[in-house]
Amino acid sequence: LWDTDGWTVSLPGLELVHGNKMVKAADEGGEEWYFEAPPKFLGAQRSAYGGQLSFRHGFFEYDSAGEGMKGGFDVILSSEQHGITVGLRHVIPAWQFKSDHSLDLVESAGWVLESTGGPPSRPDMQRLLSSLSSLKIRGG
Repeated sequence: LWDTDGWTVSLPGLELVHGNKMVKAADEGGEEWYFEAPPKFLGAQRSAYGGQLSFRHGFFEYDSAGEGMKGGFDVILSSEQHGITVGLRHVIPAWQFKSDHSLDLVESAGWVLESTGGPPSRPDMQRLLSSLSSLKIRGG
């Protein structure tokens, strides 16, 4: 990875830069934002069903003002075409410089439907991956 490779961030005004085989951004604390995947990771991804989403996440500095990690989803997958959004909580550990993750892309892996708060069905996950419009990983 020699540039940002098309990745963006969800918080307006936040600058995304490339580092040694990574993308990084810094905030002033308090804001919730996500790294957003470029189009080459989106679209028809149904063949990823049953596979894994793998990434390394890290903090160069983490200022929580004495609080734990933020609530909400750490990873979010969405399909606008099918109106499905799922998220996964408790992926990013607090106070850890770096962590490696391999998330199972199946309904039984702890994913939560944004619309109901319950787990997605197998058809939900397959439809979602068949037309993936957004993949977000928590940054701040």
